[in-house]
Amino acid sequence: MKNNVKLIFFMIILSSCASVGDKKLDIVGIEQVSEFSSSINSLLSDKEFLKLEVLKINSKKPSIQRIINEADDLWQKGKLNGANLQLERALRISKSESSVYLRLAHLRLEQGFEKEVKAFATKGLLIKNISYWEALLFNIYLKSK
Repeated sequence: MKNNVKLIFFMIILSSCASVGDKKLDIVGIEQVSEFSSSINSLLSDKEFLKLEVLKINSKKPSIQRIINEADDLWQKGKLNGANLQLERALRISKSESSVYLRLAHLRLEQGFEKEVKAFATKGLLIKNISYWEALLFNIYLKSK
């Protein structure tokens, strides 16, 4: 997992360097990279921080987002079974929503179902047009223990 994070980090740095050209080095940019790096470390070590990042990912479809909001409310109240039922309902409606797969992966992580965590992360990575951030989050779940 650390290799995947390093690869993504390297790609970000490389693309930033390629676009710099004749510009002077921006110290603020370096601070942002440092902040990003500490965020990655938090994602890897703090499951609650990871959950908060997952909860920020929204659906592209309003009908699915409504279901996700209901699931999030249940999840925040500790009603994991109810949240799970809502998320599986959203999955039956649309198989191409990364926000649903991310939530199901984290929910399974909280429930201790490691194989299902990896299965949802794998399925999420197969979705076209996911963001780099979503891909990073899915890779964290693939490497979770």
